[in-house]
Amino acid sequence: MALKFGPSVSLEEINKKQKEEKDKEEVGFFESALAGVATGLWNIPKGIVSLGAEIYDLTADTNVARDVEEWFDNVNPFDDEAEARTVGKITQALTQIGLPAYAGARIGVSLATKTAESLAKKAVAAKQAGKVLSLSRIGAKIMSPTGRGIIGAGVGEALVTDEDIGTFADIVKGTKLEPFAITMLDREDKQGREDALRRLKNRLKFGTEGALFNLALVGAGKGIQKLRGVEVEPLDEFAKTAIGRDMQRYGPEYGFRPENFLGKSTFEIKEFFSGQRKAAVTAANNSVKELDTAIKNVSDEVVDKFITGRYKLKSTDQKRELFREKLQQILKPDNLESERLLDETVRKNAVEKLTDIRKLKELDDRLLKANNDEAIEDLTKLQNNLLEKNKNVGGEGVGLREFTEKVRREGIFKPEDYRQTKDLTQLKNIIEEMSDKSVKDPAKKLLDSVRDFRLGIDNMSAKSFLLGKNEDTIKKIGENFGRYMTTVYQKYEQKGLKFLTDFKTTDEMFKRSKRKYIEGTIKTARRKYVDDQIALLKREPTPNELLKFKQEAAENIYSTRKELVKLIDEADQVTESYAKKIAADEVSPYDLPESNISKTDLAEIKVDDSILKNKKVNDWQEELFGVIKDPSYTFFATVGKQANLNFTTEYLNRIAQVGKSGKNPFVYDPEEIIQRRTKQAKIDREAGLTGEAFTREQDQILEDGIRAQVKKEFGDATKWKKYVNDTSMPNDLDNLYIRAPQYEGILDVTSNWLNRSNVGTFYKYSVLLPKAGSQIAKTILSPLTHVRNVISAGAFVSANGAFFPNYGDIQMLLPKMFGGEGAIGQAYKLSGKRILGTLGEQDLKLYQKLLQVGVVDSQVQAGEMRRLLRDILSDPAAVERGLYDKLPKTITDRTKKGLLKVYQTLQDAYVAEDDFWKIINWNLERNRHSILAGKLGLREDNIKGILNGDKNAIASIGRDATQNIKIAEYFQKIAPRRDYINSALSTKEFYENFLDEVAGNLTRNQVPNYAYVGRTAKALRQTPFGNFIAFPLEIMRTGHNILQRSLDEIYSGIPELRSLGMKRLFGFGATVGGIPYGMVELFKSRHDVTDEEMQALRKFVPEWSKNSTLLPMGRDENGYLKYVDFSYSNAYDTLIRPFNSVINAISAGQDTRESTMESLGKGMQEGISELLQPYTSESIFTEALVDSTIRRGVGRGGVRVWNNEDETMVKIGKGILHIGESLRPGSLSQLKRLGQAATGKTDKYGKLFNLEDEIGSLYGFRTINSDPERALTFMTTDLGNGLRDAESIFKRSVLRGGRLDPKDIVNSFKYTQSIRYQKLREMYQNIEAARTLGVSESVIRRKVRRKGLKKKVLKELYQGVFTPERPGDFTIRTIGKNNRELNEKEGTDIPNPFYEAIPSITSFINSNRRVSLEENSLNLMNFEQPTLQQEPRITTPNLNIPTGTIVRDQVPTKELTNVNRFAQLFPGDSLGQAIIQKQGN
Repeated sequence: MALKFGPSVSLEEINKKQKEEKDKEEVGFFESALAGVATGLWNIPKGIVSLGAEIYDLTADTNVARDVEEWFDNVNPFDDEAEARTVGKITQALTQIGLPAYAGARIGVSLATKTAESLAKKAVAAKQAGKVLSLSRIGAKIMSPTGRGIIGAGVGEALVTDEDIGTFADIVKGTKLEPFAITMLDREDKQGREDALRRLKNRLKFGTEGALFNLALVGAGKGIQKLRGVEVEPLDEFAKTAIGRDMQRYGPEYGFRPENFLGKSTFEIKEFFSGQRKAAVTAANNSVKELDTAIKNVSDEVVDKFITGRYKLKSTDQKRELFREKLQQILKPDNLESERLLDETVRKNAVEKLTDIRKLKELDDRLLKANNDEAIEDLTKLQNNLLEKNKNVGGEGVGLREFTEKVRREGIFKPEDYRQTKDLTQLKNIIEEMSDKSVKDPAKKLLDSVRDFRLGIDNMSAKSFLLGKNEDTIKKIGENFGRYMTTVYQKYEQKGLKFLTDFKTTDEMFKRSKRKYIEGTIKTARRKYVDDQIALLKREPTPNELLKFKQEAAENIYSTRKELVKLIDEADQVTESYAKKIAADEVSPYDLPESNISKTDLAEIKVDDSILKNKKVNDWQEELFGVIKDPSYTFFATVGKQANLNFTTEYLNRIAQVGKSGKNPFVYDPEEIIQRRTKQAKIDREAGLTGEAFTREQDQILEDGIRAQVKKEFGDATKWKKYVNDTSMPNDLDNLYIRAPQYEGILDVTSNWLNRSNVGTFYKYSVLLPKAGSQIAKTILSPLTHVRNVISAGAFVSANGAFFPNYGDIQMLLPKMFGGEGAIGQAYKLSGKRILGTLGEQDLKLYQKLLQVGVVDSQVQAGEMRRLLRDILSDPAAVERGLYDKLPKTITDRTKKGLLKVYQTLQDAYVAEDDFWKIINWNLERNRHSILAGKLGLREDNIKGILNGDKNAIASIGRDATQNIKIAEYFQKIAPRRDYINSALSTKEFYENFLDEVAGNLTRNQVPNYAYVGRTAKALRQTPFGNFIAFPLEIMRTGHNILQRSLDEIYSGIPELRSLGMKRLFGFGATVGGIPYGMVELFKSRHDVTDEEMQALRKFVPEWSKNSTLLPMGRDENGYLKYVDFSYSNAYDTLIRPFNSVINAISAGQDTRESTMESLGKGMQEGISELLQPYTSESIFTEALVDSTIRRGVGRGGVRVWNNEDETMVKIGKGILHIGESLRPGSLSQLKRLGQAATGKTDKYGKLFNLEDEIGSLYGFRTINSDPERALTFMTTDLGNGLRDAESIFKRSVLRGGRLDPKDIVNSFKYTQSIRYQKLREMYQNIEAARTLGVSESVIRRKVRRKGLKKKVLKELYQGVFTPERPGDFTIRTIGKNNRELNEKEGTDIPNPFYEAIPSITSFINSNRRVSLEENSLNLMNFEQPTLQQEPRITTPNLNIPTGTIVRDQVPTKELTNVNRFAQLFPGDSLGQAIIQKQGN
């Protein structure tokens, strides 16, 4: 009930009156909901009985149906309670419609099944009889269970038609579309047979719309399934057209699936190897932080003495750089003769063992292909000899096969295989000499870190040794154990963001380059002199002779000042010339892979063998490329490249293996097909021509024909893609053909349009770069967003059933000091300590496991921003290798270095905040399923067989056969990443890996994960629209997965799983719906706020908060509500916002007496808009840019960027500032308000902030004051603009020139008035809402009264009524003038079309005079059609009657013509006066 108070009513009286009304009338939430269910049940027999009565009325012309319905309504005891609250109306509609629809659907499905069986039998009989039975596709759909179910549901809904519920077509009531709304219910009051016919037609409309709605629900359900990634048939080939291919790539069938064109198992293989690569890079990153910490702890004195060889108290940054350079030289000796950390004997033994492992694999492969007994026997003998030789290669009883698996996973080298070189011994002695004697082994951390660098690189090299197929490459890898590190250059590391990291050759680089050029030239010349002298001897020189030659070289070669000056000049010219070539990208330090820029497509997964390539530059040239001499950066770059090479090669080998097998193979070797077909063709040929011999030439002709046929088949690019690998690291997929769609999924092929042209480059830097910048600013660079990130992500754990005291969850979460498992503490260690680089060995191993099962490092927003950076940067792979995390080490500018360091730390923190809750969820799921597996009979000795479908293993579960199969199938399904499980080295580890993967699978599919975002969503990031597009899609995917998982567990038929499913379902329901609703009700009760006030509040909140979950937080000094937008911190707001839209629309419709379906339709429209908003709205930056340009300074919600009166340069300046605001971290304004609240200062508008309210903003609960008075001002402005726009629409349509049809005038007038009605109706609702919130009548009238709004319009607005406004004098005169001019031009005498329209306009105005603005009661249908008859032309060109003259005397006529009607209707109009004056004469 809306209360209206005048200005004299006090705030205390308002609150007291509201409380009295609330206590007297408010019905409880659950009371209304249950009453709605009861009313819905009551109305089902009412609908069925009234149907019979309507049929009787149709035949007998009576009103029995009306009496029946009145009786049911009067007897129903629950009706008032059901109507009291929105929830009651919803539950009534769901019950009343849902139950009959469900029953009808079941009947329809049953009939369809029987029909399908009958048709199948007829089809078989017809085929046997040689006949063909065919049905059209539409017919097949109708006869399908789904089609019959939809029709049955529509029939069920028709039985319980309710005009109060209405139809969706009611939405267009009062609009221009009303005549086309064929399912809008007819509510005109009629009698007898006419009323019965009206009611029966309404039932048909109701049922028809219900069936169409059900069909839409089926389609939406299928869309959600695509989003979830439900298994679909693989796509064998692409469409022939580009549009068709793009539809396949990005359409709903494949575009929304995480796997895209891949099967689920292939996709999981891909993600597993991606996780392995990440695990290797994470270990390297941890090692880097350990070394950096150790170096930081080395004193300046130690650095000084180690570098200079003498003691100094003061050090410089340059000396620390030299210290790092010296460490890199220790890790990477200059040549093979230099001293290595790796013991030489160990290196040779490792090469021998690795060679034996390669031999064993080669023998295994040859045995598989052997096709005769003799070959098998010989190969087996060689194999046995090799195994015997290595029976204890990995220790006592650890043979070559077991050792092979250990080496593949852990590497061949161990810490004890490394020694201290002379330089390291010197460093150790200096540290011990200068350290406190009480500190034990002060150099240990530094020396261990250096050793671990070398150990990590060598073990990755050993993996490359095993994977390699090129003997020269393998030999080179073995020789370089203990010394290999890649060489990296600033020129190639600092790519992409040119304003931040563009490379330039510095003066220091020139100086070092010149020095090395001079030294190298002198050394080369003197060496040549010595070699020439030795050649003249024609024998080996003695030591004395060699010494003599060297002395002569030093005395004669570059020994004079003139020669040295000339060499220096030469060095200047050569280095400067070469530097220019570097700047122009004309030279490279090594053979770089082919550039992406000229390619149409970009394969993101590719073998990068740059670490295997030789340098082709001299030392002096390296300096000009900016060779990096920092051991941390070089180590990280080396391991990143090694990980990419090794795990990409392993991944492609695995793809080649699985792609050739299974039910749907997608990898083929054409040569194998040729041989197989040729062999079969020969067999068929010989079978047809028995005893005939064929020549070799005939056999060759046969094979050549088959070869040509196969070549043609595989030449179709829409079906097949050949994998070509031109690197020095071959793999098993080389030169094989892959089905074209799967090829794109396997290699992550995307369009390279951004790099192919200047347009793409411009788009990258003008659109994508600022888009990425604005998103980064609002998230990663916003400290308060980090706080909300931590708090809101807890909902993911809660939604999966945490915090319920069963299945050991509470025990798992409790700290160890209280007897728990300490999962929260462990999650902190793994997330927080990773950022700090202080992960212990065991913690690091666990984090690597979590990477391999896809749990961590998968934060959705961070993933999307990382992908945006990949799109922008010139070296996208560097983002994946993690090199941009280390860029500060390569940048000399201190400001740039500092900015990048801050960004990297904040980005790591953003990911870690997400990791924290995922690790907790993983622990909970692992613990639950560990308990569950034990109860269900899964053990270390049978788990492998169960996963592989072994019947004996399944039988060992120990239950009845049916239960055993259900249990086995359940666990087989939830442990898809078999490559991880199978990497175990023992049965115990296999079982542990199994539990790891089960928990990982549930976590990555039930908590948002960027790796599972579909191709379409990833592509949308390149558009100027949407902000963090991937996150809402992941919320929908994972939310649906939780719900589906709950139901699967509940209905699994396994009692132990059922209780887990119930727990999960309750957790999800409570988190998504229960907690938000409960908080709203709690705060409403606490602050004494009614439902009406909450509904009114939504009229005065920002547009983005209208469908949010709003928590009332009391009232301000004016009595207006304060609130918190809880949606801001609710991770699942994406799921509930569309439902909020529907509920809010129904609640608003209840106040305005709309039908339930009309309100529901509006709510669904709003809900769909909310759902699409993240994808269709402008991005943060784009919106600011459009505000300042296209929208001419009008921002979101009508806020002005500049004033129209501002000068041009002022407008430009304000526009630039507005755009800059989009790149400002989001927390700055909040922190500023917090500071103003703490110091008692006001903002630029004089507003004072409350400190308690602002403190809540730190954790996402900022209290906001509603301001209905200020909002009314803006609403009134919008009303004025809307009314003017409506008038303009009418004028543009009738004053366009040319002939007008009277019908067009009438229709345009009605359409214009319908717009005016809706605008005024919306404003009236706003006024009513302001009254409900306690705004006084005098304030309302002061705020609404604006220039341009007529007094009559305002008066009716306050009263809540509407009368159409007649066309203006100018419009009427201009229509007449245009008609006269056209008559003169055409020589015709056609009457003024406006006269023809007068009867309909008059009828429309009279039928809608003072119609209610509270109800949507504008009548557009019941009007008189214009009588299109010819009237005598009235010529009044010479009448000079002044405007405004009132002529009161009228000539009575027996029949009023259209002209007469106009004169009587508008006697004050100038044309009407002229008509009357004419008649008077």
